[in-house]
This record gives sequence, structure tokens and C-alpha cells, in this order.
Amino acid sequence: MARRTHKKSRNGCIECKRRHMKCDEKRPICSNCISSQRHCEFLEPVPYAKATSSIGSDTATPSSAVGSPAVTSSPAQEPTNSPEDAPVNMLHVELAHNLSSDAMEVFSGQKNFSSISFQDILRHGLGAPYLMNELLSLSALHLSITRPEQRSFYRHHSTQLQSYALSSFNNSSSQINDENYVSIFLFAGILGLHMLCETLVYRDSNIESFLDQFVQYTILHHGVRTVVSGGRWQLLQQTTLKPLLALGERIPSADAGLGPVCQVLLDRIKSLDHDDTTTRTYQQAIQALQSVITVMDSQNLGETSLDILIAWPVLVPREYIDLISQRKGEALAILAHFGALVDTHKHSWIFCDGGKYLVDSISQYLGPAWEEWLHWPRQSLMVANSIQQQ
Repeated sequence: MARRTHKKSRNGCIECKRRHMKCDEKRPICSNCISSQRHCEFLEPVPYAKATSSIGSDTATPSSAVGSPAVTSSPAQEPTNSPEDAPVNMLHVELAHNLSSDAMEVFSGQKNFSSISFQDILRHGLGAPYLMNELLSLSALHLSITRPEQRSFYRHHSTQLQSYALSSFNNSSSQINDENYVSIFLFAGILGLHMLCETLVYRDSNIESFLDQFVQYTILHHGVRTVVSGGRWQLLQQTTLKPLLALGERIPSADAGLGPVCQVLLDRIKSLDHDDTTTRTYQQAIQALQSVITVMDSQNLGETSLDILIAWPVLVPREYIDLISQRKGEALAILAHFGALVDTHKHSWIFCDGGKYLVDSISQYLGPAWEEWLHWPRQSLMVANSIQQQ
């Protein structure tokens, strides 16, 4: 009798894939997950019709349907029929309904991140499986935060759906054309939002690991710029995405005046012995920071401040992210200022206490020598905390 062999997943474990790391695929736990003390789980191809799911709670076992987006049970009850008899995936129905709920906030009301209607986003998603699966993944992430008693269940399915979305995107045509450029732009933006939320909310307690995770997230989010390069920008300006693209027009020019907070930052950096290229990189990051402050301080545009906070990691130059990766003190001080602005939206599930964590952890990491650089973000947290206690 021929001996059966276990076929390894060629994609590595879910955690390594999410962190864009090479996985050695050792079972049951790969080396990366052992060293970082993370939950290790592998994707195994499962036919769509055969996929099943375990019942979710915070102690639920992972679903066996990790090779496809199919989940045939709701988190509330066991399936009574076989998968073949249950054509409607009730978990996905729940996630789709949650996308348009007021509680999710991102796609509803005047504060939605894309400034376009959920119906328009859904219309593009129906023609792009990678976008639809990422939308459902973001919805599951939201429920994992707002329903802590079922955190493991929803986060598990969020990871499933995102992995499938990335696989679907990679397997689809890489050519950007008139049929898919809006869907790809939305996919990149929503994926960036998802990773920002996961980076801040489900952060690593170690600041070094957190900064690595933040750099990885920002590099991915910067990919949105490749979508709008060349003539595609003009085409996007003619779509329902125009209000979102207008965010870029709010960035102050190189000779525009800065407010007192950003001017102090820039003066400190100019007093250092940096070459012109590095100084210019920091100046562009500070100008992007000023654009966030300007929008948030504007009474007329205050409702869209969530948009500009999410956009900031894309507005900063790619070279600035490299300086964060190198743990340059000035780069981290600018990031702490961004953290103080994020803290003003700590009521949002997207950020939670991520802004406070940025300010506190960077202050501790840099130490007393950087106290003057971090005076404004630390003072902002104190003022916000004082107001909250009143």
C-alpha cells in the first residue's frame, strides 16, 4: 500500500503571512511563532461546499474552513443541516449587515472614511471578490473589538477572510484597467485601515515589535499610491472617490506656514546636523502632520477628521517610514505627535487607546533626553484625561 504523506501548506502560517515573514512551516508551531509567542495556524485548502465551522466564543477552537471564505454556521448556534443544504452563510450575512450599521461608523453617516456611500462600495465589491472578502474581514475585526466575549471567534474569521482576500487579489490580474481600478483603490484603502486598526488595537506589548508591525503596515498602505499613479488619478477624480482624493489637496505646500506645534518640531530638526535629504523628509512628514491638525481644528471639516487620521501614514514620505524603522529619535517624536492626535478619537473602535500607547511607549523608549521634544503630545494626553474626568 502506498504510504500517504502530509502535504505542507505552501503559503506558510496565517501569522507569518499577515506579518509578511518567511515561514519555515514547522508543525504544529513554526519557528517565528515560537520566538514571538504568537498563535500559529495554517491554511489548508478545503473545497467550498465541504467547509464547516466551529462554534465561536472566546475559547472556541479554530474553524476547519480556513482554506476558503465559506463558513456555514452562525456564532450563536450549531448548524442543523449539512453544508450542501445550507446555501446561505449566516455569518457572512451578519458581517455584511454589520458593515452598514451605525455602530461600525466607518461606512455610515457623515464620518465614513471614504466619503462615499456604502452602497457604492458594495457595488464595486460585488465585482471584485478580494474587495468583498476584505470588507467582511473588516466587519469581523470590528465585532472582535466590540464583542470581547467572542473576540477569538470573530478575529479568527477576520484573519480567514483577509487571507482569502489577499490570495484572491494576488491570483487576479495585476493589470490595472478601466474595469477594476476603483475596486483596487478601495481594496488598498480598506486593507490599510484594517491593518492600522489591528496594529493599534491588537498591538504587541513590546515597543520594538510594535514599531516593526507599524512599519510593515505603513509600507503596505503606501501601496495605494501605485494605484493612482499616472492617468489613473484623473480617472479616479471623475468617480465617487473624488471627496476622498481631495484629502491630498489639503497638504500644505513646502513654503506654507506651519502652526506653532509643527513649527517647533521643524525648528528642532533644522538645528540638527542632518543632510538636506533627511531634513526634507522630516519636513514633509511634519507638513502631513500639520494637514491633520488643520483639518481637525476646522469647524467645517471637523467631521472628516477620521479620514485624515487614517490618511496620514500615506501622506508621509516613504523615506520617513525608513527612519522609523531605524528608530531615529526625531522620527519617533513625530510619530508621538500623531499618537496624540489619534488619542482625540479614542472613542472610535478603530483606534481605542492606541494613541495613548504611542505617546507613552515612545516617551519611555526615548527617555528623559527627549522630554522637550515630547512636551506637546504628553501635555495633550494630560488635558484630554483631565477633561474626561470632569
